[in-house]
Amino acid sequence: MPKTLICLFTTASVLAMGLTGAIAQEAKEIGIPDSDYSLEALIEAARKEEPITVIDATGKIVTMAENFSAKYGLKATGVKMSGQDQEQVIAREAAAGNVRTDVFNMSNLPSVTSQILPQGFGISWLAPDLKDKIPAAYQSPAITSNNPWVFAYNTDVNGETCPVDNLWALTTEEWKGRVAIPDPLLRNETMFWFNQLATHEDAAMREAYKAQFGEELTTDEASATAEWVKRLAKNQSKVTRSDTDVGPIVGAKEEKPPIGFLSAAIFRDAKKDGYGMGICKEMKPWIGQLTPRVAVIAAGTKSPNTAKLFARFMMTEEGMAPQLGDGKISTNTEAKMPESEVSGIANHVDKLYVNHSETSQDDFAKLQDWQDFWLQHSR
Repeated sequence: MPKTLICLFTTASVLAMGLTGAIAQEAKEIGIPDSDYSLEALIEAARKEEPITVIDATGKIVTMAENFSAKYGLKATGVKMSGQDQEQVIAREAAAGNVRTDVFNMSNLPSVTSQILPQGFGISWLAPDLKDKIPAAYQSPAITSNNPWVFAYNTDVNGETCPVDNLWALTTEEWKGRVAIPDPLLRNETMFWFNQLATHEDAAMREAYKAQFGEELTTDEASATAEWVKRLAKNQSKVTRSDTDVGPIVGAKEEKPPIGFLSAAIFRDAKKDGYGMGICKEMKPWIGQLTPRVAVIAAGTKSPNTAKLFARFMMTEEGMAPQLGDGKISTNTEAKMPESEVSGIANHVDKLYVNHSETSQDDFAKLQDWQDFWLQHSR
């Protein structure tokens, strides 16, 4: 296994620790049972079913669906859709008993484990023949990949060194109005991250404060993390609709370009559009976060075997290849990051925050609290 992936799987062993116990409802079995499973049997059963629609938050799902169709001779249509919209679609279609969307690659793990699986909107399934290639921490639910989100800076102006090396620096007067971030009210993963930091790493946030300002933090807030979030919100961040909009802001040809928070995939856009962007690899305590993507099959799909086959396809290097080129990191230990990946994130995986999924239900329960908190202080 490549060294960078060994690092990832060692660091990320906490990702699903205790997660199986957190999902009260066992997965409903659809399609051919695992006791009768073979890849050949699944393909044969799928050939008797209708075409499927598959959804992800990245446009690369279109290419993935096309590759699947070409490989198996089965029609799959890929649709790009935000994580929050995916949750609404799977819930509405299940409630109406009219499932039109068959497979989701969902980015909001706490929502999946707290709502979508327990309420029976969808199921998680891992192909038996892949279990020896997927670390146990990623098997229940079936996590296809981890999406790195990082703080990035303009290399055309700042060269090889990020001008910021501490999360708290983003709350200072120097960086007022100079931090570009996708609207946290539109990206639940950001809010879940805030709760993760407050729950598991608040001591590290306090230490980072002292490193930045040379004194102990004094705050009336419930945590150092809450104080950081409050200050970040008050510091007039440049809030955008998505990270696609953040990249050009970071790459702007100006004397003091902003720092941005975005997915590794945006580095591909930076290269294509001709502006320099680099990872803030010096940032402490973390350079960003890893957000897991979960394969969820709609419980009421009319094509359960085709849906399972596509879920399996996403767990392979071949299936995930279009996203690996964007910096996504497959959970399959045999999948390799392509050398053409632009951001270089594979060299910095150990500096990314990894979710403690044993508390994912708490992240979900406190989502509204963090949304209200951000809204209160960003006005």
